[in-house]
Amino acid sequence: GGDYGLLGLLSVIRMTDADRNRLALGSDLTVLGLNLNSPDVLYSTFGGPFSDKPATKEPHYQLPMCYYMQPPALKTGHLSKFQLETLFYIFYALPKDVLQAYAAQELYTREWRYHAESKLWFKRATGNSSDVTVGGNGGSANSNSSSSSPQYIYFDINTWERRVYGNVNTNIAGGFLPEDDVRVKFPSS
Repeated sequence: GGDYGLLGLLSVIRMTDADRNRLALGSDLTVLGLNLNSPDVLYSTFGGPFSDKPATKEPHYQLPMCYYMQPPALKTGHLSKFQLETLFYIFYALPKDVLQAYAAQELYTREWRYHAESKLWFKRATGNSSDVTVGGNGGSANSNSSSSSPQYIYFDINTWERRVYGNVNTNIAGGFLPEDDVRVKFPSS
């Protein structure tokens, strides 16, 4: 136990081992080029214990050329190839974006209608509705309901699925936005 305890401390005080002295006592920071009497902060000029140069404000780096390239623009013709859920995602995730308007236009092309008051998308139900969840929105989905009022499917943004709209007594079609309001219009020059 001579290296540890009071006997070990005695050899550090006598400075007989240079490595042990550097470890125990540290280094003189003025040897590294630091002005300890400066009123400025040290970290702005200290490059590190292994650097002979002072630190620069901005680190030097070079970006690869691929960072400067612009991604190809999304062609609006591609929207016709997207799945329905993708179009709904674009519509709800990109508010006030031109892609939101193009997604709404494509949804109208697929016979979906936007209800301005409920802020939901509706489509008139057809005979085959195999991918539709029954129920939702306040009523039971009876296929025996009166044939005078059409049945609608709506896209539920909470469960992210198509559901049968159960409240057949309301005139839902009266709140749909007209197709002309959904079409993307370009300003005339």
